[in-house]
Amino acid sequence: MKEILSSLNRYLSGFSDNGYSREKAREILDLCQRGNTSPLSHVIRTFECNRFDTAGIIAGLLFSVSSEAAETASSLFGVRRGSLSPEVIAALFFGTRDILPFASSLSEYSPLSRLMSGTRCTACAEMQLLPFVVDYLINGVIFDEAFLYEEEMAELVPLPSQKKTIDEISSLIAHQDTADPFVVRVIGEYGSGRRSCIQKALKENGLSCVFLNPGDGTEQNDVSLLSAKLLLSERIPVLINDSLPEKLLRKLSDEAGLLFLLSERNKEGPTSTLPSVSIELSPPSLAEQYLFWQHETEGMKLSSGIDLSAIAGEFEMNPGSIRQALHFAKMFSKEDPITEEDIRKGCNRSFHTDMGSKAIKLPRYYGWDDIILPPNSLRMLNEACQQVRLRHKVLQQWGFQKKMPYGNGVSMIFTGPPGTGKTMAAQIMASELGMDIYKISLANVVSKYIGETEKNLNEIFDKAKRCKAILFFDEADVLFSKRTEVKESNDKYSNMESAFLLQKTEEYNGIVILATNFIQNFDEAFKRRMRFLIDFPLPDAVLRRELWNRAFPAEAPKDSIDFDYLSERFPLSGSNIRNIALHSAYLAAGENEASIGMKHIIPAIRNEYAKIGKSFTQTDAGEYYFDLPQLFRRE
Repeated sequence: MKEILSSLNRYLSGFSDNGYSREKAREILDLCQRGNTSPLSHVIRTFECNRFDTAGIIAGLLFSVSSEAAETASSLFGVRRGSLSPEVIAALFFGTRDILPFASSLSEYSPLSRLMSGTRCTACAEMQLLPFVVDYLINGVIFDEAFLYEEEMAELVPLPSQKKTIDEISSLIAHQDTADPFVVRVIGEYGSGRRSCIQKALKENGLSCVFLNPGDGTEQNDVSLLSAKLLLSERIPVLINDSLPEKLLRKLSDEAGLLFLLSERNKEGPTSTLPSVSIELSPPSLAEQYLFWQHETEGMKLSSGIDLSAIAGEFEMNPGSIRQALHFAKMFSKEDPITEEDIRKGCNRSFHTDMGSKAIKLPRYYGWDDIILPPNSLRMLNEACQQVRLRHKVLQQWGFQKKMPYGNGVSMIFTGPPGTGKTMAAQIMASELGMDIYKISLANVVSKYIGETEKNLNEIFDKAKRCKAILFFDEADVLFSKRTEVKESNDKYSNMESAFLLQKTEEYNGIVILATNFIQNFDEAFKRRMRFLIDFPLPDAVLRRELWNRAFPAEAPKDSIDFDYLSERFPLSGSNIRNIALHSAYLAAGENEASIGMKHIIPAIRNEYAKIGKSFTQTDAGEYYFDLPQLFRRE
């Protein structure tokens, strides 16, 4: 290339209007079109350049890299320094200033129109070789901010779901004429392995790809530039998002021939009028997830006793999420052996947990020691946690998924009066399983407009699936009420909303908790299809005694509190008792007392009774009313 430019530079220096011999110019053109492997030859072949096009590219490169040549051309032909014109090309290489014989090379669709900037239709129109063409001719590489050249993807674990997708893509490539525009839309969630599958399928067919990420402001000229670069790169384009408008997508497809488009499962791609086919990458099964966990942890420094099957059962994750979780686990371990707790923390960190305004993330600071329930209710809560942990063993190893392929999540109803621990129990399960929990805000979900409630519910479950969260529907009877006889249109749509929520609950492979104070309002069919129905009754005297004991922290100063009297005398819920304990502590602190006693607890009980609409009398105070006569004076 340097020799060609040097020869042309010398030729240009001796150029005159008196017809200097053009043997050197013809020699240069012949040399460039002989089909060698230089970048220049590749450009000529790729864009099917004729002799005039080739002359223009060579001259454009010379004027871009040689200031001496650019200066000479400017003084000889009156063009701007670094530019050329059709007249310059014709005069230098063909001995004429008449550009009419070369008009086809100056059209809108000619190679020069794609490789040069500026107008070309008049003899003196100034043109310049595009910077990317100059870079490629000199360095042999294509650079663009939208091009994401990635190293070969990590060797795929032979997961059946991915192999099926690879075979489908490979078959399409083998039977598709790449000269005809065609879009292959590969559908799957982030981290599912879409890129790896495309790369593997292309490699099997002797092809390679480049991943494209055009910006939001991409216009037609940008697409034309991208297309020219793709032709030179000889790679199949893979758009990593489907935000490109259909008009520009069609143009890119026309230029590239075969085009891949990555899309999320819940989006409609802009390919309605394009020749296209959609291939969906199925989520990995529990067995595949377990296999991938085993593969990715090979060679890692792990603590003994880590149960990867339990982790696979608790956290429904795709290959990308598993790799990311283990990356975070390494960070948490700080060079020590990776523990099961490190992996669980890594799993939670790898999830995207933005649920928007329709759900509130609940804290997870409660444990089993914080809740007081009847033995049967506690047993069922523990069984629910066990079902999450043992999913892989029961469904995959023992084959129950073949018998029950649908509805493998853990759905449950918590029923009982207010304040009996339903929300706390949900938080304890989240803490025990190391999962995030979101309380659904029904005020932002239920809508009076037809179809809006279903749309909101669909959005919630889609987001929850990505972050693998526990969904907690408080006052769920609002949505799961008994289906009624259809007497008017409102009845029909109310029944549809209930049926839709039941469907989404069954489809969700995670944990769904429905809490209600009025189980009698639930439809019987809905109750039958829930995995657990756990009762949260008002505590009896024995349980209340334990609740009173635990309501006061060990650090709190206490003075002869009669817990037996309180538990026997006042039929309160756990929430009521906690409120009373806190209120009595503030009363004691406000009176500058050294400790909390019955004279503070009784007024706090009276306050709690007022909140729940119950009257409080001297009889209720019992033997302790003598200490507090001011409570019962008429105001």
